[in-house]
Amino acid sequence: MEKESEKYFEKFRAHIERYVKLGDVEMNHIRGFFAAKKVKKKGLLLEPGQVCGLEYFIVSGLFQSAVPDEFGKIHTLNFPHEEWWVGDFKSFTSRMPSTMRIEALEDSILLGISQTSLNELLASSTSFATYFRILSENASIAANDRIVHQLSQPAEKRYELFCQKYPGIKDRLSQKRIASFLGISPEYFNQIERKLNKQDLM
Repeated sequence: MEKESEKYFEKFRAHIERYVKLGDVEMNHIRGFFAAKKVKKKGLLLEPGQVCGLEYFIVSGLFQSAVPDEFGKIHTLNFPHEEWWVGDFKSFTSRMPSTMRIEALEDSILLGISQTSLNELLASSTSFATYFRILSENASIAANDRIVHQLSQPAEKRYELFCQKYPGIKDRLSQKRIASFLGISPEYFNQIERKLNKQDLM
């Protein structure tokens, strides 16, 4: 398990160093705040009504973050995957019950951190604080773009943008889940995909 953990934190360090540089001492300090966790496919990280106790960095795997409505329909927010963070940050920071359902779509490996530990880490590591601020800014921009596209772009264009932005996960998802992300029915999604496939063949 120790050798496996080393590999997990090597990936985590490589990810952080895309934004800030780290020395060995500082990385050792950072890793002390995290614990590795394995989640099986179909396992739930969070259900509506629960308080999100941990935020996770995804070493490997794929998740669906969604909000069920009162009629049981699932509204997909995103598909967190390798080198993303996953959790409900609003619930995590406010300690209020979440409205989200987060399901593992594949066997996954995570590095988890609690709110208390995250606050201590942000206060004690300037590099990690800078990294986390950059990620928070990027997440805010991405969420805003998603809202704009959802309101202003037709479903076909939203699907094209999805394929461009997430080329590595499209083939790892069912059509039903992609349709949920786009906010359309699976039947309409099939029509769009057939149309785009015909265009590719021309």
